[in-house]
Amino acid sequence: MKETHHFINAAGKDFFFKLILILLLYSLVPLAEIFLFIYLGELIGNYLVLVLAAVAGMGGALIAFSQAQGAMERLKAQLHAGRYPGREFADLAGVIVSGILLITPGFITDLCGYLLMIPALRDGLRGILKSKLEKSFKEIYQYLRLSSL
Repeated sequence: MKETHHFINAAGKDFFFKLILILLLYSLVPLAEIFLFIYLGELIGNYLVLVLAAVAGMGGALIAFSQAQGAMERLKAQLHAGRYPGREFADLAGVIVSGILLITPGFITDLCGYLLMIPALRDGLRGILKSKLEKSFKEIYQYLRLSSL
């Protein structure tokens, strides 16, 4: 018991609050998806709901894949030009997260995935997350630059 107390003090209360919040979201999103499937199934039929979910997810995943290819090409162009590709890193990360959300079954995750495909929204999120991710992006850039020599 004493070791657990030391671990909690070492990790910090903020860490455990964030962990509990993530676990809560991890369980609430699937529950919301299930309720939405049931509700829509009663409105338009179960089979149609399943078809719509599959089409929305796969169609969006194909769009995300093509956007990821474009983002990767822009990233490579910036790297070959010797410039730091911070915007391209964030853009590619947003497209990848969008693709993951789109292949996850459900309408809520599909909606979030489609929203992340909008470049203006990705730019806004990049501005919010820039301070937290900039160090990681610069480390990746340095690694890529050194590996290309």
